[in-house]
Amino acid sequence: MVGEYRDPSDDVDDFRLDLTRPPASVEGELDYESTVTAPTEWVPYVYTDTELRAHAERHGLSVAALVFGLLGLLVAIFGVWGAALSLAAIVLAIMARATEHRSGALWVYGLVTGLAGLLIAAGWVLVITLVLMSAVS
Repeated sequence: MVGEYRDPSDDVDDFRLDLTRPPASVEGELDYESTVTAPTEWVPYVYTDTELRAHAERHGLSVAALVFGLLGLLVAIFGVWGAALSLAAIVLAIMARATEHRSGALWVYGLVTGLAGLLIAAGWVLVITLVLMSAVS
């Protein structure tokens, strides 16, 4: 009984109870034997540590938005040509916001510098338009 010494080589187990029974067959269902190896539930994909690190360290769009925003701001100070770079920075920052959740504030800086560059470029367009209109009249 409890605490009693049992010989490990003995195959007979007096204390074993068989609590399982084969399920009763129901008309229209598969046999129990045919479903033993079938999957019974959805198993989610488990990411490896390498995949998690690669996903967490993904900041490409945010860095590109910041670089394009800074270049667009710098070029927009000297002329209207920075508008294209600033517009690219805004688009990249919006894409980074949706896809790179752990990139911190990089996409925000790219968005702000892109908007500032676009605003300065729009100011250049306004100044050029006013100068041309005053020269014509």
